[in-house]
Amino acid sequence: MIDQERIDRFKTMTEADPTNELGFFSLGRAFLDGGMAAEAIQPLQRVIALNSSFSKAYALLGMAQRQSGDSAGAIATLTQGYRIAHDRGDLMPRNDMAMMLKELGAPVPEIKEEQIAEEDLQAGKLKCRRCGRVAPKMPEQPFGGDLGKTIHDSICGPCFREWIGQGTKVINELRLNLVDKQAQDIYDQHMKEYLNLPAE
Repeated sequence: MIDQERIDRFKTMTEADPTNELGFFSLGRAFLDGGMAAEAIQPLQRVIALNSSFSKAYALLGMAQRQSGDSAGAIATLTQGYRIAHDRGDLMPRNDMAMMLKELGAPVPEIKEEQIAEEDLQAGKLKCRRCGRVAPKMPEQPFGGDLGKTIHDSICGPCFREWIGQGTKVINELRLNLVDKQAQDIYDQHMKEYLNLPAE
């Protein structure tokens, strides 16, 4: 279902600031969510032009290209994005792109994953859900509640510190007032996507 109000909001945001990568990303996603795959391509290409390491943008662009009938373009985008996502430790978009490449009958680039040993678990280490690397747990939960516990039990300190910087960018570029429930939900959605945590 097309959410024209959402599309118009992000269009206005990107017209006001042509360097707002999160605005373009949100616009592309709004088009995709509304079944407008062809319209999603240009804003998602703009995201990658602004930030070539934004792995989730490659996943959405590949999806938009595929839905628009450009299988060759989708394969090229997804293959490049898969490598970038792996190098950055962005497991969720990496896995999404691997699945799409398989569905398109294209090879998935070969990579070697780090495994966690029993002694690592006993030493208080974890295999980070975001980057896939074995690392010590954070000394304490970053904040209270179930989400804080999930992050403490499954995300390494460096990845969470990266999110703090990214979270500030989300607040600024999307102009979020975290007192507002809808803004808090948008922030949480970006955090869960960034940290490769379940949406619910």
